[in-house]
Amino acid sequence: MNQQDDLNEFSSENAYRLLVQGVTDYAIYLLRADGVVANWNAGAQRFKGYTAEEIVGRHFSTFYSPAERAEGLPQRGLDTALRDGRFEGEGWRVRKDGSRFWAHVVIDPIYKENGELIGFAKITRDCTEQRRMEEARRDTENRFRLLVEGITDYALYMLNPDGTVANWNAGAQRAKGYLEKEIVGQHFSVFYQEQDRLAGLPTTNLEIALREGRFEDEGWRLRKDGSRFWAHVVIDTLYKENGQLLGFAKITRDRTEQLESNAKIVYLARHDAMTGLPNRLQFLERLDEAMGNLHRGEQQIAVISIDLDGFKEVNDAFGHAVGDQLLAELGRRMKALAGEGETVARFGGDEFVAFKVFRQQRALADFISRLQRALTTMLHLAETDIAPGASIGVAMFPDDAEERTQLLNNADLAMYRAKKSMDEKICFYEATMDEASRARRAMARDIWTALERGQFFLNYQIQRAVSSDEITGYEVLLRWEHPVQGLISPSIFIPVAEECGAIGAIGDWVLERACREAVQWNLQPRIAVNLSAVQLSNAALVERVRSVLAATGLAPARLELEVTETAIIADRERALYLLQQLKAMGVTIAMDDFGSGYSSLETLRSFPFDKIKLDRSFISELETSKQAKAFVRAILALGHSLNVSVLAEGVETEAQRAILEQEGCHEGQGYLFGRPALLDVLGELHQAVPPQDQPRRA
Repeated sequence: MNQQDDLNEFSSENAYRLLVQGVTDYAIYLLRADGVVANWNAGAQRFKGYTAEEIVGRHFSTFYSPAERAEGLPQRGLDTALRDGRFEGEGWRVRKDGSRFWAHVVIDPIYKENGELIGFAKITRDCTEQRRMEEARRDTENRFRLLVEGITDYALYMLNPDGTVANWNAGAQRAKGYLEKEIVGQHFSVFYQEQDRLAGLPTTNLEIALREGRFEDEGWRLRKDGSRFWAHVVIDTLYKENGQLLGFAKITRDRTEQLESNAKIVYLARHDAMTGLPNRLQFLERLDEAMGNLHRGEQQIAVISIDLDGFKEVNDAFGHAVGDQLLAELGRRMKALAGEGETVARFGGDEFVAFKVFRQQRALADFISRLQRALTTMLHLAETDIAPGASIGVAMFPDDAEERTQLLNNADLAMYRAKKSMDEKICFYEATMDEASRARRAMARDIWTALERGQFFLNYQIQRAVSSDEITGYEVLLRWEHPVQGLISPSIFIPVAEECGAIGAIGDWVLERACREAVQWNLQPRIAVNLSAVQLSNAALVERVRSVLAATGLAPARLELEVTETAIIADRERALYLLQQLKAMGVTIAMDDFGSGYSSLETLRSFPFDKIKLDRSFISELETSKQAKAFVRAILALGHSLNVSVLAEGVETEAQRAILEQEGCHEGQGYLFGRPALLDVLGELHQAVPPQDQPRRA
């Protein structure tokens, strides 16, 4: 076949037919003049789901929705093609399975050489994805436009290359006062002060943006009404894809409030926000200055500590809003009365402090009298009338203290004395006040030191079966060997440890040390460790116990934790929940000191304790008091009914042991069975097994 034959072959009707039928990206098919499908290609089958056998001979309105067919939309497309020579449009079309796709449609009429209409050529393309992308783009643009237009904290707008305003958002209107129709088309230099315009600042700023890609600065700008605001300004250049300058994006933020707030921050750094009085920082600066400039021998300084009486009750009864009103009004009164050489400050809460430089006692007496009058005169607040009150403590410089911290502390001590007094609301510092407080503070420091230096140690007191010498357990007892004071009773140092926050760390140390020693000395069948209220309120207690048992190798069944009801009632629900988790681990739980202070059957009912420890106060009177004996009998009966073991504390005589045995008591603890001792001592008494004497495992 020569080249001409090849061309004839490719130009033949058959070749065109093959071409059309092979196209898969377009639905290409013919309609008869009446709109009936005459043929069908692969693209049509792919887009619309019909095979040629299924669709040829059916009207093309099949591809339209019922509503569109009812409106005559298919026929209008054909009419348009006949009238205009072509119909082109887009719209939803329907596939065989009923699903829709977005179609781009072209319909061309086809005529014979004599002008007779043969039918229509119809080309359809599925543009669903393009439509989705276009809608997404438009949606993004619309969202961004709405975002920009809706932002009110920033003025966002565009400038044309010549500096005229091209558009305007709500933030710009809010910041500058112009409506969009008022400002678009005007030069942005209208926002500058006259001296800035004369200096060419607007043009300079645009030139910087063009040269460096961005301009950023702060300065005064003008609103429509002529008022000034402090503006933070950013100008960015905008270019088209071809590199041509499109204009400038301009962002302006009104920072006037921040400028003003900086001054306010400086003020608040030295003043109390609620009362306007000097705060701790300013008060201490003034006091230091007064102490440094004092003419000794001629002048004194009185530091006055003030604490409101019944302030908590005011908050509880009327709410914190009324409490704040009370503080603000009292602060206003004291601020108004302070004269030369007098300073009143608020340190926080209901704590105020003042000082006065004076030469004569009557001047100090007058100042204190004015303070007391301001603090006790009836207050008429918005919601109620309140008769305030205050406790006042006074300490003198240099007579009562040479150093500022000690001076303030001494004034506090005097104030606390006044607060405890029923009739004396103004107290002057005396040296004896400081002794007890100083001792407690010193002990608190020593407690932390004792933890660091290992001054605490453990004693163990044996627990035995009442009816035999069988050892049933060892109670762990904390001891402190002070390097100067010697042994200090737990009844003295434990309350101080609770006050200073050391009790949690001490409790953790006791638990870990006791479990480790119980393993080393093979203390069987268990050790008993006391839990403090602080430990019992800590959600990490369960994991702490778990980790200690794992680290030391002590079996959970060999650990008994003792709690008092006093410790439980601080947060009953949380405490009982933690105890239940500990019990689930296999640890036994004992109710300690039952019968002293808080003791209720409700607590016993709420939690299945493994043991009740009967308080020693009943055991000491067991031989002489019928009431004590009756109580013991009742508790033992309760234990039997609940299937809970009962241990009697403080057993010191054989007679007490005999009564307990007669009444059915299970266990006892006290000097009769053994005094608290170190493990070394118990080992010598054969009441514990020293580590070196324990049989080695093969």
